[in-house]
Amino acid sequence: MASPIPTKKLKDEATCAICLSLMTTPMSISCGHSYCQKCIMDFLQNPSFLTAGEEKFCPQCRAPFGEQSLRPNKQLGNLIQAIKEMSQEVVCEEHGEQLQLFCEDEGQLICWRCERAPQHKGHTTSLVEDVCQGYKKKLLEAVTYLSQLNNECMNLKVLTTRQITEWKGKMDVQRKRIKSDFKNLHSFLHEEEKFYLWRLKGEEEQTIRRLKYNKGILEEKHCELKCSIMELELKCQSSPQILLQDVKNTLDRSWAVKLERPEAVSLELSTTCNIPELYFDVKRKLRSYQDGSSL
Repeated sequence: MASPIPTKKLKDEATCAICLSLMTTPMSISCGHSYCQKCIMDFLQNPSFLTAGEEKFCPQCRAPFGEQSLRPNKQLGNLIQAIKEMSQEVVCEEHGEQLQLFCEDEGQLICWRCERAPQHKGHTTSLVEDVCQGYKKKLLEAVTYLSQLNNECMNLKVLTTRQITEWKGKMDVQRKRIKSDFKNLHSFLHEEEKFYLWRLKGEEEQTIRRLKYNKGILEEKHCELKCSIMELELKCQSSPQILLQDVKNTLDRSWAVKLERPEAVSLELSTTCNIPELYFDVKRKLRSYQDGSSL
C-alpha cells in the first residue's frame, strides 16, 4: 500500500529556513528554532550578517544567539527520517514478502512466511487491517496525553517568563530605592552603596540565571513533546504497515514520558538596606572620630 503524502505542516516543521530543504542533522538554537547543522554553522561564520556583540540574530525571529547555544535536535531528526520513510514500501527483510500480518506476541509486522517460521509458532497473528484501527486509537490516546503535557509545559513556560519580568521589575524598584536613600549620604556611603548594588546585582543575576535555566529546560521539553506528537501524528497518517511497525515500543515510550516541574525559585529579596540604621551608625562613627581629633 502506498504511503500518504506528509502534511504541509509536518514538512514546514522539518524544512530548514536557510536552505529551504528537509533538515540534515537538525540543530536547535536558544530561541527554539532549528536549522541544518551546516547551514547554521555557515550562517555563524558569515561576517556579512548583522550581529549583537559576539552573537548573531536568528534568521526567523531575530532573537540573538551564540554558537554555544547550539544543540542537536534528535526528536526533529527522527521526524525527518519518518517523513523520508513514508514513501518507502515496507517488506520483510528476511523473505522479501509484504508485511501483511501483525504478531501480537512480538509486536512486530511479519509476512506469511515468518508466520510459519518456528520463532512465531503458537503466536497470535492478525491481518494488519484488522488491528490497525485499534492501535491507531491507542496512538491517538498517546497524542492526547502528550498534548496535555505539552500544554502544561507551555503554561509553566509562560509563568516562568512572567516571573522573570516580575523579578526584573522588583530589581528596578529596589535599585531606585537604594539610590534614592543613598543620595543625601553619598559622600559618606559611597563604598557602602557600591557594595549593596553589587550584592543586589549578584542576587538578580543568580535568580535570573536559575529562572532562565528553568525556562530553557521547559523549552527543550516543549520541543521534545512537540516533535513526539508530530511523530505520532505522522505515524497515524501512514500506511497500516508503517503505523504498526514497532508500535508497542512507540506507545511504551510515549506513555513513559513525564513532565518534571523545574525547581521552584524564590522571588523574595534577600538584599535589603536599612538606611536609617546605617545613617546613625555613620553619625556615631563620625562623632567618635571628631571627638578623637579634638583631644
